Amino acid sequence: MNLHDSQEDELRLIKLNHRLQKEIETRKLLEQKLRTSEAQMRAIFEAMSDIVLVISIDDELLRNVEIIPTNNLCLHEYQTELVTQTVEQFFQGENTRIWLEKVVQSLNTQQIVNFDYSLSWDNEEYWFAASISPISDCQVLWVARDISERQAALRERKRVEEALKKSEAQERQKARELEKTLSELKIAQAQLLLSEKMASLGSLVAGIAHEINNPTNFIYGNIEPAKNYAEDLLQLISLYQQHYPQANGEISKKIEEIDLDFIAEDFFELVNSMNTGAIRIRRIVESLRKFSHLDEANRQLVDIHTEIDNTLYLLQHRLQQTSSSFQVRILKKYTELPKIECYPSQLNQVFMNVLVNAIDALEEKNHKKGKFAPKLLLSSNIDDTDVSVQTSVEISSIPTIVICTEIINSAKVCIRIIDNGIGMTEEVKKCIFDPFFSTKLVGKGTGMGLSVSYQIVVENHHGQLQCVSTRGEGTEFIITIPIGQQL
Repeated sequence: MNLHDSQEDELRLIKLNHRLQKEIETRKLLEQKLRTSEAQMRAIFEAMSDIVLVISIDDELLRNVEIIPTNNLCLHEYQTELVTQTVEQFFQGENTRIWLEKVVQSLNTQQIVNFDYSLSWDNEEYWFAASISPISDCQVLWVARDISERQAALRERKRVEEALKKSEAQERQKARELEKTLSELKIAQAQLLLSEKMASLGSLVAGIAHEINNPTNFIYGNIEPAKNYAEDLLQLISLYQQHYPQANGEISKKIEEIDLDFIAEDFFELVNSMNTGAIRIRRIVESLRKFSHLDEANRQLVDIHTEIDNTLYLLQHRLQQTSSSFQVRILKKYTELPKIECYPSQLNQVFMNVLVNAIDALEEKNHKKGKFAPKLLLSSNIDDTDVSVQTSVEISSIPTIVICTEIINSAKVCIRIIDNGIGMTEEVKKCIFDPFFSTKLVGKGTGMGLSVSYQIVVENHHGQLQCVSTRGEGTEFIITIPIGQQL
């Protein structure tokens, strides 16, 4: 080897050595940076309170789980052999399928997937908020944060909210019960006052009826004797005229002045009209007595038709008003009924309230110049929940009240009171049985009539009181009463 070749080899070795030194320095620098980076990452992981997993997937199956050691508290004192295990070894079988879906979703979309899950350890349930980030096509980084305390706080909050809602519901229920009790007390007070007024009115009516009845009996009892006396006197005058046809001038003048022939002809018509009036007074008194039934406080067997007729007789002044051309036609469609066991005075009060409302509805329609329907609809198929309209009654186009009675299933009697008056809106119909509800002018109604009627029929007689009405066409009240009352 010559000197020149030896120098070239030496130079080549120097360059190679120099390059190797630079590579070594570069490698050392990279190793230093890597150690620094690892130290930083480890410091970050050790400072974290999260669990970090690297999960690999192969052929859509979770193959292994690598737990990156972080804060030991998060591992809940798990054994070191858990650091690298298969999914089936580490996770419960039920969770494997769910986790696989989340991992596949992250890998397919190459996006972060967030969700919450729970695991049971040592008979305790722990909740985690997981974030899955794709690392490659077959690996994901799984970061799980323990949110058990937060979940416990949420559960406690939910429990408190539910308890609060329950408490509020209980308070609202108590408020409703108090409101109902107050309403019932008001109703009871109003009904008590009304009952006292009705009792006082009944006593007053009975007293007045008795006082009217006595002089009426005197008049009625003396009409026939007075008629007989008058007949005798007229016969005597006739005999005088036959035997002494030529009366003196003063007698003839008096006969002509008083028109004796007219008196003889008109006197008996006068007596007959007095007799008719006395009979009517006696009937009114009898109707008042039967309407009040003060001597019948207990249940009685009564004829419903008689009670309705007595009530109608007391309302003659409303049905045929002499001061105006307004008259109400009463159309009765009575079916033969057995006597029913009831409180007569209470049912009479119901009939009076319903009939007065019907007359008021007819008067209102007449006042508003409304046309009265020539046909009234009658409902049928009555039960506890439904009233359907099926039949009708043809009437003239005049104010009319139709009263129908019938027997239902051999156990109940049904009284229908129908008018072709002004009718009711749905809003009004919903409130008609509410205490103190009234559509009448102040001073004309108390708002207790139908409410009391409902109580009498439903509570006192175990029956039903229903209403069918159409605005502008008319109203039907259906009263159903058991024939016999249970004790």
